[in-house]
Amino acid sequence: MSFILALCSLMLICIIELFSPSTFKTWNSILFDRFFVFRAGISKLAPHYNDTIVHADINDTSIHQLNQYYMTRKDHAVAIENLKNMGVAMQLYDFIFAFTQKEQNDKAMIEAADKAGNFYCGMAFRDLNVRNDNYLPKTDNPQIRKYLEQTKWDAVTEGGPSDFYNGNLPIATFYELAYSSRGMGFLNIIPDDDGVYRRIPLLFKYKNSYYPSLAFRAVCDYLKVPPHNIVIKPGKEIILKKVAAPADSKTRDIAIPIDSHGCMTVNFAGSWERMKHYNYIDIIQASHDPDRMVMWRDELRGKIIIVSDVTTGSSDIGRVPTDTVYPLSGIHANAINTILTQAFIIEAGQFLILLIQFSFLCIIVLMSLQRSTVFFAINSIALGISYYGIAALAFFYADVMLPIIQPLFTGGLASIAILAHRYIKTEKDKEVLRSTFEAYFSSAVVNKIMADPHKIKTGGKKKVVTIMFSDIESFTHYSSKMEPDDIHRLLNEYFEAMTEIVFKYQGTVDKFMGDGLMAFFGDPEPLTDHALQCVRAAFEMQLKVSEMRKKWEKGNHFPLRIRIGINTGEVVIGNMGSSKRLSYTAIGADVNLAQRFESLASRDGILISRKTYDLIRNNPESIQFNSKSVKAKGYDDEITVYEWVVENSGQEILEQ
Repeated sequence: MSFILALCSLMLICIIELFSPSTFKTWNSILFDRFFVFRAGISKLAPHYNDTIVHADINDTSIHQLNQYYMTRKDHAVAIENLKNMGVAMQLYDFIFAFTQKEQNDKAMIEAADKAGNFYCGMAFRDLNVRNDNYLPKTDNPQIRKYLEQTKWDAVTEGGPSDFYNGNLPIATFYELAYSSRGMGFLNIIPDDDGVYRRIPLLFKYKNSYYPSLAFRAVCDYLKVPPHNIVIKPGKEIILKKVAAPADSKTRDIAIPIDSHGCMTVNFAGSWERMKHYNYIDIIQASHDPDRMVMWRDELRGKIIIVSDVTTGSSDIGRVPTDTVYPLSGIHANAINTILTQAFIIEAGQFLILLIQFSFLCIIVLMSLQRSTVFFAINSIALGISYYGIAALAFFYADVMLPIIQPLFTGGLASIAILAHRYIKTEKDKEVLRSTFEAYFSSAVVNKIMADPHKIKTGGKKKVVTIMFSDIESFTHYSSKMEPDDIHRLLNEYFEAMTEIVFKYQGTVDKFMGDGLMAFFGDPEPLTDHALQCVRAAFEMQLKVSEMRKKWEKGNHFPLRIRIGINTGEVVIGNMGSSKRLSYTAIGADVNLAQRFESLASRDGILISRKTYDLIRNNPESIQFNSKSVKAKGYDDEITVYEWVVENSGQEILEQ
C-alpha cells in the first residue's frame, strides 16, 4: 500500500507539472535565489570573478561634472578614443544608438569607433516569437536589413528543430556607426515568469540565421572563435571549438549548457559591487592629463569594459537572484564572466528530476516498512533535510542545481499519505480491538487498555485472581425441544444480562462455552478485593436469573436456573492460541477447580473455595455461606467449600 500511495503522489506532482509547468520551476528558482545570496556573502563559496571584466558607469557624478543632462556623442567619442589608448581589449556599450544626432558629434564618434577597432554596440528585437514554421520576420529599415544580412552567423546546428527565439522588428544602432563598430549584439534579456532575470539568451534566430547577444558576441571575439567554429545542440549546449584564450597558447573546446530557447543560466558572481567599477567621466577627463592616462593604461590594459547608464531614474534595471534592483548591464558582464571562467550552472533535466523523485519515493517506502509511525515521520523529515543539504552543497561546490521543490513535495505528499493511511488503519484496528475487548471487559477497563495497551501483554503472566464458572441447569434437555431461533434468542438474552453484571463488578469475561460462562476478577485491571467483587457479581447473577425465570415461565419457556462455582488462586493469564487466532484467557489448576465447584454447586447456588471465603470472611456476604466438604474429580481428599443458595435475603446482601 505504501508503494501505491507513493506512486500516486508522484503522479499527482507530474499532473500539476503538466498543467502548470512553471509552478515548481519558479519555486525552485526562488529557493536557489536564496542560495545565490548566501553564497555571495561567503568568499570561499562565491564564484571566481575574472577581473578582466570591468564596468565604466555613467552615473550621477558623471552627469554632474559634465554639467549637462546626458552624454553627447562627442563625449562618447572621447571616451572611445581614450579607452583605445588605455589598451582595453574590448569596449562594450550597453546602448542602442538608434538615430543620428548632430552631424559633427556623430562623425566624431564614428571615426573614434573605426580607429578603436574594439567598439561594440547594441541592438534589440522589438518582437520575439518562439519557433513557428509560419513565422515571417519583418523589418521596417532596409539599411538595418542589409547590415543584418551581412553580419549573420551561420553556425553549425546539430540535432532537431530548436525552440530558439525568433527576432522580429529589429532596432539597431544607426548603420554608419554600426559599420564602424567591431560588431553589434542584441541586448534583449528575458525574465522568468516571476520577473527575475536569471538567464540570458546567447543566440536569436532571424531569417533562419543566428544573431548573437552582445555578451556572446564579445566572448567569441575575445576567445577568437569564428561563427563556423560554433556548434549548436538545441536544448543541450553550444560548443565553442578551438578556443584560443589570450593567456593560453593551447586551443580547447568550451561547452556552454543551454535550455531549449538557447538561454544560458547566469552564474552571478555576487552583488553589483562585486565587479570593479570605474566612473565614466574619469575616463573622459583622462585625456587632459598624460600622467593620468599612463595610470589608466596600467589599470585597464587588456580589460573588457562595459559602459552603461546607471544614473538615478534609469529604466535599465531589474531583479536578479542577488539583488532586487540591479542594472541589467551587470547581467551581460556576469554572462561573460560565466563563460570565461567556465563556471556554468548545470540544471537537472526532466529525466533526472523524475529519477530523483522516484529514488526519493523508494527510500520513503523502505522507511515505511518500520512499524513505528513516529520514527517514520522523523526519518521522513530527516530525509528531506538531508536532501536539501545535499542540493545546497551541490550548488555551492559544483554549480549544480538539483531539483528541490519537486522531490520534497513528492516525498512530503507520499509521507503524509502513508501517515494518513496508517492513522486511518490504526483507528480502524483500534475500533476492532475495542469491539473485541468490549466482549471481555467493562467499558472502563477497555478505556484503560486502549490508553495503555501494555496492560494486555502478549506473553503469559502469573497472577492471583478469582475465577467464576456458571452453567444453566438441564439446558441440554430443554434445548433439544426448542427451535434454534428460540435457543439463540434466549441464550443471547441470558448472556447479555450476565455479562453486564460481570462488567459492573470489573470482571473479565473469559469465554462462553455453550450455555456456560467463565469469568475472572483481578486482571487486566488490578483489584485488591477481586474475591469480594466476584462473590457480589455471583449474588447479583443469581438474583437476576430468578427475575428472568419468572419472565421466561410466563412466556412458556423453560425454568432458568444456574449453578456458580468460584475459586481463588494463582493462574497463568495471557493471549493464548494459534498465530491466526488468540484469546485472552486464564489457565491453571485453580481454574479447573473453579469449574469442578460449578458442577458440584446446588441448583440456584454459589459454591466457593476456602481461599475465596478467607478473603471475604470479614464482609457481610460471608455470613450467608455454609461450609461443607465435597469430593472433586481429580482430587483424592475431600475439599472444604462454602455454599449459598439464593433466598429472599440475597437483595439485602447486595444493598449492604
